[in-house]
Amino acid sequence: MIRQADKQDIPRIAEIIVFGKRVTYRPIFENDYGSFNELQVVDLYEEYKSNLDRLDGMLLYDDGIVKGVIKGHPIDDKTIEITDFYVEPFFVGQGIGTLLIEHLIQQVRKKGVHKIVLWVIKDNVKARKFYEANGFVNSGKTCIIKGTTKEDCCYEYVLE
Repeated sequence: MIRQADKQDIPRIAEIIVFGKRVTYRPIFENDYGSFNELQVVDLYEEYKSNLDRLDGMLLYDDGIVKGVIKGHPIDDKTIEITDFYVEPFFVGQGIGTLLIEHLIQQVRKKGVHKIVLWVIKDNVKARKFYEANGFVNSGKTCIIKGTTKEDCCYEYVLE
């Protein structure tokens, strides 16, 4: 089942995001300090707890266990940006990400949104292939991730 996130979900959301980032980004950035000192579940939990509006637009995959999160943040009336999208590493490959993204697309279509955008690290080939398999197209826009030499790519999904 996919549902809106609520404050009781914050501990699990923080866990999924932190571990998802560690598993995904550690091999790309090769930065143990960032992955294991700066990136902490308790810190993210406190950040969400202090800013409950961060839960606005966040959807969860919950089949009795919260296994994935996706958040669409409005840029304007016609465009949203996916700012967080993580599946618990133990459950990757089970279709949870596809269900989350399909649900988000259906939800924003009803609101009259015309485009969904997201940024993905160029070296994150697995994620890029996932987005392309789900109808996203590389827009050609890129930027360097602050404080690194790594490049982010912008992907778009245009709703019909």
